[in-house]
Amino acid sequence: MQAYFGTDAITFTATTEDPYAIGVTRTFTTFSAAARENARSRVYLGVHYQFDADSGLSAGTAPAQHVAATFLRD
Repeated sequence: MQAYFGTDAITFTATTEDPYAIGVTRTFTTFSAAARENARSRVYLGVHYQFDADSGLSAGTAPAQHVAATFLRD
């Protein structure tokens, strides 16, 4: 998303389809903030450790940068 928009600083509001959080919205000022919160939420949920979240962010960022540089050129 950063590569597509040319900046990380895009404010957006998101919601969830979780039946326990109907009507809950979260507003983020950057894509990276949303990604970090999503990764951290898995730690709070108890299904991952922080090193998993950190690795997941890296594992997602690297191919995204490659795709943007290779296939999303002007």
